[in-house]
Parts: sequence; structure tokens; C-alpha cells
Amino acid sequence: MEHFELPLVFFTVLTQWGIGALLAVIIGQQRATPVFAPQTLKRVALFVWLVTVIGSLASVAHLGAPTGAPRALYGLAHSWLSREVVAFFLLNALTTLWLLMVWINVNARLTTLVGLIAVLLGFIAILVSSQVYYQMVLHPLWHSAATQLAFVGCALLLGFVSIAVFARLWGSDVARRLQLGIVVGVAAVACAVVWRYRLPGADAASLLLWWQLLASIVTGGVVFVLLRQGKFAPWAGVLAIALVFTGEIAGRMLFYSNVMSGAPWF
Repeated sequence: MEHFELPLVFFTVLTQWGIGALLAVIIGQQRATPVFAPQTLKRVALFVWLVTVIGSLASVAHLGAPTGAPRALYGLAHSWLSREVVAFFLLNALTTLWLLMVWINVNARLTTLVGLIAVLLGFIAILVSSQVYYQMVLHPLWHSAATQLAFVGCALLLGFVSIAVFARLWGSDVARRLQLGIVVGVAAVACAVVWRYRLPGADAASLLLWWQLLASIVTGGVVFVLLRQGKFAPWAGVLAIALVFTGEIAGRMLFYSNVMSGAPWF
């Protein structure tokens, strides 16, 4: 029986997307001519916030008793799961503060500083989240640096693809640094896939794997090429974001099912 753990799939993919997108926004705005004008930036910031918060709410669906979530704090000294709860709580608080600062037009430097702190905390949260799985030494598919690489790669690929597409559709231009972010994201996801599927027990025949290869890695490469050529219709941009998102969802479903479909898995 397959165990995809969909709440965890959407929690990890969406929050990582939001973190990567926030990084891409901050980088894109640090130019003589920012990628997004102030009014457009407000819409983009709202998108980043929504993705992050919706992803965080998905994690609540995984809890048998969501009202008991505060008890996770009791294990902060020894539990990676407890640290994950705290990290994402702080991330959501900082992302919300950054959104408010963008919307009420607070000083740009101060807003950027808060955004950078949120990004730093976000990537710490990603590494803490990956450690929840990496610590399980009995499962080579999780106890591998491919776990951290896949989580960070997801953040970079989804984040930079979406913000680069928004920049192409609504911004002044697609900054080269955003295009570079896509390349790094594609490379990280590809390396994680190759690494993981060299390990015993990996389901290399799964259609989910092939969909991730096509929808995440190939689409990411195509987006980079089209952006370089300056040819990108609005419908193509929306389709590209949707494809990469579904590709990462497929990859994360396989990440969980490869281990949790076994019995016992802990």
C-alpha cells in the first residue's frame, strides 16, 4: 500500500516554495532598477505570504490533535520535530511582518533587512525539517545528503521559476540573477534525484519519478532558455509554474512512499 502523507507533501513543498520565492524577490529588488514596481511588489509579496502560510497550515492537517501542537515545545532540547515547529512559527511571523512592511511602504532598506532575516530563518527551517528525516539512520533513502539537497533544490527551483515568470509578465525585466537562480535550482534537484536513485530501495520505475524529471527538471531548463530568449507568453508562464509545482509534488510523494510504504518504517 502506498503512503504518500499528502499533508506533509504539501507542507514541505509549499513552505519551501515560499522561502525560495522570498529569496528571489529580495535578490530581484536589489538592483539600480528593481524588478518590481512598488504596487506590483505588493501583489508578489502577497503571493509569497499565501504560499508560505497555506503550506504551514497543511502541516496542521497531519496532526491527530492539532490543538496539541504547542506541546511540541516541550521537546525543543532534543527533538528535531519540535525545532521544526518553532522554526516555521518564527518564519511565518517574520514573513507576515515583511508583507505588512511592503504593503504600508516602510523604508525599503528596513523592509529588505526583515526579508533577508526571514530568508535566513527560512533556509534554517528547511535544514531543520530535512533533519527530521535524515536522523533516521535505518532508512538510507532519508539518511542521505540527498534529503537536504532535494529540500533546498525545491525551494530554489520553484521560488526562482515563479518569481522570474512574474518578472517577465509584470516586472521591468528578468534579472540575470533570477535566471541564475533557476539554473542552480534545476542542478540541485537533478543532483538530488541522481543521488537518491543510486541508493538501495529507490523506486526508479515509478511514474512519479519520471513526472518529476519531466515536469521539474526539463521544464525548469525550458523556462531558463525561453527567458534568455525573451519569448514567454503569459499562458506559458502559468503552465510552467504549474508543471514545476506538480513535478515537485510528485517527487515528494515518492520521497515519503518509498520509506513509509514499508512496515515497519520506524
